[in-house]
Amino acid sequence: MNDLRQIFIDRLVKKGADPSSLPGILRALSKILSANPDIDPVAANEKLSYLGWKEIEVDYHLLQLALAYFESEDPQSSERFSQNDSRRQAMRLRDVSTPPETLNEFDNS
Repeated sequence: MNDLRQIFIDRLVKKGADPSSLPGILRALSKILSANPDIDPVAANEKLSYLGWKEIEVDYHLLQLALAYFESEDPQSSERFSQNDSRRQAMRLRDVSTPPETLNEFDNS
């Protein structure tokens, strides 16, 4: 969990976050993602800018890293960051890229 936190913090700093403003940026990202876990990077950047965090620009990968970090920090409240279980299941299924034809090759034994 500490590795995930460090990777997330490092990525935020690479994207332009001032280390002294990280607590505020983390709060803002947490609120943005808990309101809409599927938010696209453009909308997330607009919200961050509106909230005063103009120096940082997030991308899809940083948002996914943020979701993973926030869910790991407080497993009790991880449901705030997912709209429902079917979304979480769809995310897992999307990661599996083995086509059915490939699976049939293993069945012939």
